[in-house]
Amino acid sequence: MPEPAQAETNGTSPVGDGSGFRRILVAYDGSPSAEDALALARRLRDPAAGALLLTYAVPDRVLHLHGRRSVASAEEDARATLADVRASLPAGLHVGLRTPRASSPARGLTELAEHEPADLIAIGSAKGASGERIGLARTAGRLLQGAPCAVAVAPPGLRESGSFRHVGVAYDGSAEAAKALSIGFAIAQRDGSAVTLYTALDNLLDRPEEATRKLRRELQERLDRAADSAPDGVNPGTVLLHGATGEVIAEACDGVVDLLVVGSRGYGPIQRALLGSVSEELIARARHPVLVIPRQPDPSRG
Repeated sequence: MPEPAQAETNGTSPVGDGSGFRRILVAYDGSPSAEDALALARRLRDPAAGALLLTYAVPDRVLHLHGRRSVASAEEDARATLADVRASLPAGLHVGLRTPRASSPARGLTELAEHEPADLIAIGSAKGASGERIGLARTAGRLLQGAPCAVAVAPPGLRESGSFRHVGVAYDGSAEAAKALSIGFAIAQRDGSAVTLYTALDNLLDRPEEATRKLRRELQERLDRAADSAPDGVNPGTVLLHGATGEVIAEACDGVVDLLVVGSRGYGPIQRALLGSVSEELIARARHPVLVIPRQPDPSRG
């Protein structure tokens, strides 16, 4: 039987850098999708200083389902579930347990991520998702819209460990995409991964042929500049696709990448993530993990 994982240490820096993410909340309730989330979190963590916070959100009202008589009994069950999985993890892995009370799992994870603070939340696919593609549960959808940090979504049945082999980055030149590019490069540099940058020209838009040719050149030049900014040891390829962005990028990544990094827009004083339709489609069609990176706060705005 594996030795118990090491308890978390105080003062872990919540910074996702070239070594990985350092404070990761893992949505864990003992289900297969929770195991997927845990496997992905372990691959994304900083191997030297990364801490996993196994989190089982407990409803903040009395329950009458599944034989649970009170919030206290639900909390006791949650703690037992987390203690069991912690005991199964390797020695030396920094692990903490959290059982926040909240009106919903998404709210519990979001508030805890702000309080800790965390730099990543790892979640699994919807329970009962068909096939190998990610199924976004209602909880996950709310979390992706409200999370104050990056969110990683694991597909059903993910049990891989070790380094990523091929990192894809959805890139459109925006501030959000620039952050996703930086994180994608950092992971690839750490793991020695192949990297491909993807963008798409939507052919459904009505524009003159000359304007389309000009835009195609501009998009390819943007991809080339992004590739040229890669750190030492990272040699990205670029792919300019034609068609509906979410659909064609998802199709191009399928069976090629084992991690897709995508940016999301941030609004408001705490720069929460707001997932757009393209990002939603990239996640819904994926059979590989998707890492969603929110825009960073603008220091000039205080």
